[in-house]
Amino acid sequence: MPDRTSSSQRWIVVADSPFIPAHCGGDLENLGFVRAAHDAGMLAALVVPSDADPTTKGRQDDLAAIRRLVDPVPVYFTPRRRSLLAAVQGRRPYPVASRPTPAGLARDIRAAAPEATGVVAFSYRSHQLAGELARALGLPGVVRLHNMEGRYFHALAAARRPPTRWAVHAEAVRIDGDERRLERAPWVTGIADISRVDAQERQLRTPTPVRHVPTFVLGGSQLDLDRPWQPDPQPSVLFLGALDVPTNHEALTWFCREVWPSVHAACPEATLRIVGRHPTAPVPNLVATTPAAELHADVPDPGVYMRHSSVAVNPAVSGSGVNIKLVEYLASGVPVVSTSLGVQGLSLRADEQVLVRDDPASFAAAVGACLTDPALALRLSTGGREAARELSDTTRGLQLMAELFAGSPATPR
Repeated sequence: MPDRTSSSQRWIVVADSPFIPAHCGGDLENLGFVRAAHDAGMLAALVVPSDADPTTKGRQDDLAAIRRLVDPVPVYFTPRRRSLLAAVQGRRPYPVASRPTPAGLARDIRAAAPEATGVVAFSYRSHQLAGELARALGLPGVVRLHNMEGRYFHALAAARRPPTRWAVHAEAVRIDGDERRLERAPWVTGIADISRVDAQERQLRTPTPVRHVPTFVLGGSQLDLDRPWQPDPQPSVLFLGALDVPTNHEALTWFCREVWPSVHAACPEATLRIVGRHPTAPVPNLVATTPAAELHADVPDPGVYMRHSSVAVNPAVSGSGVNIKLVEYLASGVPVVSTSLGVQGLSLRADEQVLVRDDPASFAAAVGACLTDPALALRLSTGGREAARELSDTTRGLQLMAELFAGSPATPR
């Protein structure tokens, strides 16, 4: 349990969207943190921006499950504003402006959770909503950041084609400025970066205290660390990720075109399993032109593929923050080969817990070694599980968050 510094704190947590069922790494991170804070008795209220009818947006949000998760803590589902025109005409970028603060929310939370001591914006995208609550309630605020958000959107823009590229680039520029303003906002007493690298960089550009707070993705043990890794008799290589995210598509394209041909030539009996949700049109085309590749879209349990694949790859070539799927890989016990960008922000021991290679030839050789050397694969599996167990302990993360709340509360409006 957290020590005395954190045990007396009670937080209003503002998520950026519903996170049950968890469809992506951000959802898992939200779920892990909320569960950990609730179990530690530190959750005073939960605010979740959501759509009135999520099915029209292709979502399957389970709002009742979120209420059950944190019961008896009060939960407030606030409306999403999906009008792009209204958002771009405002001061804030669309990801932020689309999460407005409804009238009376601060009053309702004050009545339901008078013991609250602080507000946590658990995403850049929810910072406007969290900031307005912090100012209205006179409470200090901490922002949990998953990326260098502006840089992430610049990467998204680079992965698109004109004219979409131009529109996303313009939004990235807006986010750059908004992110800098957030880092100096009076209501923010601290910033909790998921990535150690991002935290070090952000410390150089803002006087606001910045700490590296490790991922909560394994918080509350929603991933089973004790289920065995049992690779199928036929060798297989796994790529797991949301297949509608440009940075993931860029990583997959690099692996299929630059790395996989060498792996397939050295081990022709191996298959490449591409597992993920919502594949965009280029993904099936890429799979069709990649030898021995299989597409498994929108599977109910990706963990099955992790536990039964010979090796998993994390060929990140763009983006920032922490690659959540890498943490899932480690927890499953599957050996992992990653680029150095893919392990950024995590304190992993190279060659013991993960193989880190950046050029195509070295990456291919590492994948091949995992396929043909059982002793190496077992060592990486054991080391990866060890790293996952360290990450599953949320005590230190909650304590670091609590320390960031030191300072004077904001002046109530």
